[in-house]
Amino acid sequence: MSSSQTVEQGLYREVHRRLVQTGEWDRILGVLAQKLNETGWMDDMRHRGKEAARNLESPKFRTILEQVEPQAQSSIPLPVKQEVMVLITQFLEKEFES
Repeated sequence: MSSSQTVEQGLYREVHRRLVQTGEWDRILGVLAQKLNETGWMDDMRHRGKEAARNLESPKFRTILEQVEPQAQSSIPLPVKQEVMVLITQFLEKEFES
């Protein structure tokens, strides 16, 4: 692992720690869940998970997740991603302003 990756991981951990400590993490996750639900994304992923399970002889959570996860990540609506990024950016600006 390169030193830039190590720095990046350390920075990520610190930002995540601050988000959790301030309660902002839960607030952002709530907004994300609400927006994904409003757009029908959650229902779509639930349907895809059920379909994946039906197509397996012995469905296991990990197997279903591996099948659905790439599509789930790539299908998050752009406006939802942008809104969450704005919330994170605002938090970071506020945190590093002081």
